[in-house]
Amino acid sequence: MAVKIIRCPYCGEEIELKDIYEGMEVKCNLCGTVLLYRDGKFLNLDTNEEYDLEDLEREEEEELEELEEEFEEEEEYYYEEEEF
Repeated sequence: MAVKIIRCPYCGEEIELKDIYEGMEVKCNLCGTVLLYRDGKFLNLDTNEEYDLEDLEREEEEELEELEEEFEEEEEYYYEEEEF
């Protein structure tokens, strides 16, 4: 079971973290970005950009809203079939 699911800051791919500890390196399987966890933040080793863990966490509410929007869009195309 995952401790946290974060999104890669570059490609948006979900990264499952089973553990979080100081000095931990996380690599995105999609784009290859490597992040180092230290002092409560993720540091991109290529660009030295820092990201708070909270900023990278997958937002459950955001995803729920996206699913609701998709459902609403599908309702617009609903039509009743004529009975013969």
